[in-house]
Amino acid sequence: MWSCFRIHKEREEEKRHLLENEALLLEELITSFNVRSNPIRSFSKKELQRATDNYANNYHQGLIGQWYKGTYEDRAILVTKFTKFREYPPSQEDIGRRIKDVVVASQMSNHKNVLKLLGCCLETEIPLLVCEFAARGSLSDYIYEKELGPSKKNPQLLSWESRLRIATEIADAVTYLHNGTSKPIIHRAIYPHNILLDEHYVAKLFHFELCISIPLGQTHVDADLSSWCPGFVAPESRRIRRFTEKSDVYSFGVLLFEILTGKGVSNILEELYSVRAEKSCWLINCEFLMIEDNEEDIRVYLKANILKGNAEQLMACAELAIRCVKVNPEERPSMMEVAKELRRITRFQHDSV
Repeated sequence: MWSCFRIHKEREEEKRHLLENEALLLEELITSFNVRSNPIRSFSKKELQRATDNYANNYHQGLIGQWYKGTYEDRAILVTKFTKFREYPPSQEDIGRRIKDVVVASQMSNHKNVLKLLGCCLETEIPLLVCEFAARGSLSDYIYEKELGPSKKNPQLLSWESRLRIATEIADAVTYLHNGTSKPIIHRAIYPHNILLDEHYVAKLFHFELCISIPLGQTHVDADLSSWCPGFVAPESRRIRRFTEKSDVYSFGVLLFEILTGKGVSNILEELYSVRAEKSCWLINCEFLMIEDNEEDIRVYLKANILKGNAEQLMACAELAIRCVKVNPEERPSMMEVAKELRRITRFQHDSV
């Protein structure tokens, strides 16, 4: 008797979540992105439990959710499920973010360098996303130099040629995000952890929960940071909560720094300012690559720490990265200009160091 009551109660909750999330999804489509999206499949809660063997195979940890590998109709899939923090229940903001992820991902899924959204489940308190499977995992697993000893090499580290191609692919995806809809969409979370690689190491941008659109007729949008990764947030966004397309350009520039050096931005910042920190103790906690008049210091640092590979390409990419992290947003290139420049750099003749 009690089991029947429990099953009935669970079904009532699923129906309630479905109706509430459908209403939120429609509202987000209408108000933010003009009801233009690609068709996606609606999965039931039970279908995804079966597909993932009740979420047995952890695949990737996102900012507010865990990704699980599953199989549906003989096809490998990824399902992202909200992860509760401590004893706190999910907030309305958490639900809103996931709804936004569904909306933006459905719009961007046609791009070859965006993780394709296959569908979602609206029967849970926070909707579940179902995406194509990316076999190689996160870019962050393949770009950082590992401390394995002087005689060992990490076979997972990507070559410079692969890194340059991946950087170009992500630049294309962000360019599409900025220019592919009636209102520019700012990603706000361009980190290596939010880039997956398929079996051929093709880059797939994902995690659109923090995206915001610039209202028509406006040049920027003011918004809370919500969630941020130290070192990747543009100065104007960190200080006055102002976001434009150039905010993403800054984050992409930091990504280029990591790709070029094989080091995380926290390590780069610490090494870059270690000498100055002896004179100004606050600099050791600086969150921005470019401050005051340190552009030449950055060039010297990059030249000393850059990877092995095509010298002309590496130095051209280093100059591009420096332009992307300029303190003044107006001095940064657009993402379209960045993508064009990376293609031009790719055509340089080989001249390995």
